[in-house]
Amino acid sequence: MTKPAFNRDGILSPAERVASARKCLALLTPEVESMGDREAQFVNEMSDKIDRWGVTERQLAWLRDLVGKYAQ
Repeated sequence: MTKPAFNRDGILSPAERVASARKCLALLTPEVESMGDREAQFVNEMSDKIDRWGVTERQLAWLRDLVGKYAQ
């Protein structure tokens, strides 16, 4: 049986999620000024906390959505 959305632990390793999030953040950082307050705050917090806390599937999904919205 497939895993429901946002309950996909084990699909990517924690290190793979962090690597993917770093790529997203690299694309998003130049775009922070054009984001809404909530989105900009999320990107800034992720940039500060990713090395210490890692990233969840849900956070990575939001980062990927933001890349699609702002970095294309």
